[in-house]
Formats: sequence, structure tokens, C-alpha cells
Amino acid sequence: MPDLSTDYMGLKLKNPLIVSSCDLVKTPEDIEKCAVAGAGAVVLKSIFEEQFIIEADIDNSAFSGYPEALDYMQSGGLMEYAPNAMCDVITEAKKRVDIPIIASINCQTDKLWPSFAQQVQDAGADGLELNIYAMPFEIGKPGTFFEDHHLKIMREVKKSVSVPVSVKLTPEITSLPHLVHRLADEGCEAVVLFNWFMRVDINIEKLTTRSLKGAGDLSTCIKWVALLADRVACDIASSGGVRNGEDVVKLLLAGAQIVQICSLFYQKGLSVISELLNTVDRWMADKKFPVLDDLRGELSFKKQELQFTGLGESGAYFRNQYLKTYTK
Repeated sequence: MPDLSTDYMGLKLKNPLIVSSCDLVKTPEDIEKCAVAGAGAVVLKSIFEEQFIIEADIDNSAFSGYPEALDYMQSGGLMEYAPNAMCDVITEAKKRVDIPIIASINCQTDKLWPSFAQQVQDAGADGLELNIYAMPFEIGKPGTFFEDHHLKIMREVKKSVSVPVSVKLTPEITSLPHLVHRLADEGCEAVVLFNWFMRVDINIEKLTTRSLKGAGDLSTCIKWVALLADRVACDIASSGGVRNGEDVVKLLLAGAQIVQICSLFYQKGLSVISELLNTVDRWMADKKFPVLDDLRGELSFKKQELQFTGLGESGAYFRNQYLKTYTK
């Protein structure tokens, strides 16, 4: 029987399926349900920087730019999951489960997070995921500005904790290979691809815009996981677009160390975890892969570039596939 155990950020997981940050992991009872259902680990529901500002009674004048968010938090919008509550959840959940618990913080600046990251660590979190919201829409700011922004936050957090740290990225930002390479060189243990922020829609009758929750795209995840696998010195995690066990296999073949899932669990319940794992197990047995490391990254661009020796890394792969697709 194939062995589905794996490592992620140095943490030991019984399988590569992680329940990603969402309302399904808000309470100790929720986390216990995830563990019983077979999840390899969980990422807690994110806490936002604005929540920390309010609970700590910090002068928010230094954090201008988010007045609407602060007003919403102060009106009680998300304060039920404030920083102290998150630490209480971690402490209680650690008594109930033996799977890794990774805390998630949605941060904008480097000023507050070192102290809170330490509190989360002290509460028993096994790792930390930095969910950095940075949309590059300003004409006057180059890509290096956003890279440096991510690096600054990650560096400050790393100074205050010993638990492993990952950074969740958005596909819209800068040159991903270059940014991930810089993050890894600075000690980041993993990157999560991707954070699917808001989508925008337009009502042509009312002439209004509205924001929709982000939706993960599997092909985008496969592409970037495959491009980065074995080329940077950190783990690559995938998040978004998984619909079945075959999709999990695809991401592992692309080079994902673990696969985070959220929407599918809302649609089908946590019981689908066993179905996903059974599919991976059967596929590995059929293809005679005894352990995950034997198949992981088998179809990454790093592996496939060997077919194009002398043509220049994954650029050769992209060019070749582009020609195949559009000159048929």
C-alpha cells in the first residue's frame, strides 16, 4: 500500500491534504472534525491586521489607508475571531488533535506582526502562514516595490518566531519565480500558490460594480507549481481549483509538496477527504509509486526541460508548447 506521508515546512504530515484557511477551521471542534476526516493539517481562519489594531487599542493613525475596514471591524464585523480568540483556539485544539495547526495572518505592514506571531507560536501553533494582500495597481510603483514589501514583512516575522513560516501569494504580483527565490533565500520555508482575492463584476443595467469572492483556477496553480518546483529552496504548496482526486495527483506531479483545499469541502463536506486520498492511493499503486517523493515533480518544468537541452530552462518548454498549441 502506498505511503502518503510527507513533510511540509519541516512538519510531518500523514498525507498531503490540508484544509485551507476558512470558516471550516474556526473552532477547536472544527479542527477536530478535520482531523477525524483525515486531513493532514489545517490552516486556521485568517486574522486581519485591522482586528489586531482594534483589540490592542493601538492608535491607527499610523495605519491609514484602511478606514472602511477599521470601521467594519469596530462595528463587530469580524471581532469574534480576534487575536486572543485565535490563540485560545490553538491552545484548545492542540489538546484534541495530533495534526499540525498552522495559523494564518492577513497582514499589510511589518509593524505589528512580530509580536502577534510570537503570541501565536506561544499558544502552540506549529507554523505560520502570512497572507499578504498587495494588489499592484499603482502606476508609479514597480514590481520591486511589491517584492520588497513581502520580504520586509516576512523578515520581521521570522525574527520573532522559530516555527516555520510560509507566504501565500497572489498570481497578479511581479515575477513569481524571482520573488519566491528571494523569499526562500531569506529563510521562508514555503510559498502557497495562490491567494484568490476578490473578483470584480459589472452590472450593466444599474451601472455599478461589485466584488465577488475569489475562485481558484487549477490550471494556473499547475503551471506555476510546475515552473517553481525544484528550482527554489522552499516548499511549494498549491491552493485553489481542486475538484477531485485526479486534480490532487496532477498537482503532486507538477511538484506540489502539499495541496490546500477549501471550496470542495464546502460543496461536498469533509468526508470527501477520504475519497481524494483513496484516488491518490489507487493511482500510486497502479503506477507503482510506493511513496509521494517518487512521483512529486515528475512532470515539473525542471524535469521536462531536460528534453530541451541547450535551449534554456523552462523557456524552451513554454516556447515549444506554445508552438504546438497554436500552429496545429
